[in-house]
Amino acid sequence: MELKKYPNRLHVRKVIEQFMNSKDSRSFFQEQGILVQAVKRKDVAKLGADHYFSRKRFLELKEKIDTEHNYKKTGRIELPKEQVDDLKSALLEINGVRLDNDEENTMVTVLEDKNGDWKFTINYTEYKPSMIDLLDRTDRRVEVTVNQQKDTCSLDFDTLASNDYSKVTQVINYIHQKNNDIKFDFSEISLRMLSCEKRIQLFNEFFQHDHSPWKFEEIIKLKVKRDDNGVNSEESSISANQLQGINSAIIDGKNLIENSFVKGTLDNGFYFSMATMRFENIENAQFIDVAIEFKSRPEKCETKLVNSGFFIEEFGGEILEENLIFELKNQDAILFEFKNVLHQIYRKLLRERRVSFSVGKVEVKFIEENAEPVN
Repeated sequence: MELKKYPNRLHVRKVIEQFMNSKDSRSFFQEQGILVQAVKRKDVAKLGADHYFSRKRFLELKEKIDTEHNYKKTGRIELPKEQVDDLKSALLEINGVRLDNDEENTMVTVLEDKNGDWKFTINYTEYKPSMIDLLDRTDRRVEVTVNQQKDTCSLDFDTLASNDYSKVTQVINYIHQKNNDIKFDFSEISLRMLSCEKRIQLFNEFFQHDHSPWKFEEIIKLKVKRDDNGVNSEESSISANQLQGINSAIIDGKNLIENSFVKGTLDNGFYFSMATMRFENIENAQFIDVAIEFKSRPEKCETKLVNSGFFIEEFGGEILEENLIFELKNQDAILFEFKNVLHQIYRKLLRERRVSFSVGKVEVKFIEENAEPVN
């Protein structure tokens, strides 16, 4: 990382208040012998911004902002199991070598443990102003775990920085170009492959699925997007009243497609593009808020934790939420299972795309095994 010039006081205050949790910021000050007597983040930020920080301390502050102890955002790309060995061979050919004509110094490293499990990392240099606004060069590292499952192989990775997802796809495209004799069938969840109704059904079946030990409680936030092939698409959040009606339909076990608001959504060419859901653990007092979001330009799907913690009972019987960021391994395990469910539902919906044609007065319907993109 490089520091071009020192940030001003107000900028430091904004960073500490909006992008760091209280524990990290207080420990940052404590390491410098600064004792901050405050609880609220804005009070910690106000006091902390009054102190002078050296260049080294600003770089440490940047690392605190990007700390891996925050909630995880993850992506996934799938590959047929029979192509895993070819993938490993292709990656070993570029192992430890910077990619050709790459200005970000992208390098792939293949790692294997004694049990035969393997993964690969992508190191690159990001040239971009950060939240401190003045750190313009950052060394990034994306770790891609190769998980061989029953029917497929998944490449799972965290997307800590905004460029991490595109960096993984860049490496995949590079492998394609360097190995013309091998056809890799990489795949991602793509809403373009589904009709608007199927896009909503993807979320609906995810809501209804048994995610034990996590039990679905409610949708906290839901976004709809107009189906116009991703060009100047209109996106908006669902109002509280509409969301309440959708939650009622889900909890009652009704077909969400029959909900009056959802019907209107489909009739007007809209579909669901993002949902934040509350789950509670049936075995203990923990809760999590999970978000699934489909983004465009470039198209990608992110599965992430946005909140977690546990319930405590106060004197008098009042139940309160206590926020707590789960350990990284726990977050990984939770998101891995949620992604498995989402991808299984998606593959099923692809197989079940109904195609029909007419023979005289008879309409024939059948299941299309190899679905093409829906326009």
